Amino acid sequence: MADELKTDDERSEELKAWWRENGTSVAVGVAVAVAGVFGFQQWKQYNLDQAETASALFQKATIATTDKVKALNFVTSEYSSTPYAALAALASAAETSQTDPAATIASLKVALDAKDKNVADIATLRLARVYIAEGKLSEAESLLDTGLAVAYTSLVEEIKGDLFVAKKDLDKARTAYDKAISSADGTSVQYLQMKRDNLGKGA
Repeated sequence: MADELKTDDERSEELKAWWRENGTSVAVGVAVAVAGVFGFQQWKQYNLDQAETASALFQKATIATTDKVKALNFVTSEYSSTPYAALAALASAAETSQTDPAATIASLKVALDAKDKNVADIATLRLARVYIAEGKLSEAESLLDTGLAVAYTSLVEEIKGDLFVAKKDLDKARTAYDKAISSADGTSVQYLQMKRDNLGKGA
């Protein structure tokens, strides 16, 4: 009731007083909200631009005839927020796998952090192979126990077989190769069977 008896001038003065106390914070809040909307849009556009550029550079790097590793590593380092960073790291590792184990390991470690689980799993399996070849057996074993996708079961068991051969534990190697064979498709069974047969029948 008291508010209804106030004159327009009184209401106007109250509004002015409230604005003096709260106007700045309201204005800042509105400005932040508007900036947030435009900032988010700019951020999305930036990410899109980054992905498109990374895609183009990755495609160019994969067909390069000179400085391929350098070009791939550039994508990995300069466009690390895009999916192409991990793909470039995988490709770089493939290029150095026969000549530079340290560089190969470094690239595969980058690919391990891929958001795409399929890419991360491929990097894990390749890195396990490199570790076995380099005699880093405990590191390889740890990688093979990281919950890889079921689709890679045969390959995981094959690499475990290779690991146990390197550790001279032939009974476990035979078991691993048997598991690999049982879950393999037709194209790799013969190859896996040959690896298994090379170990003999065992005890």
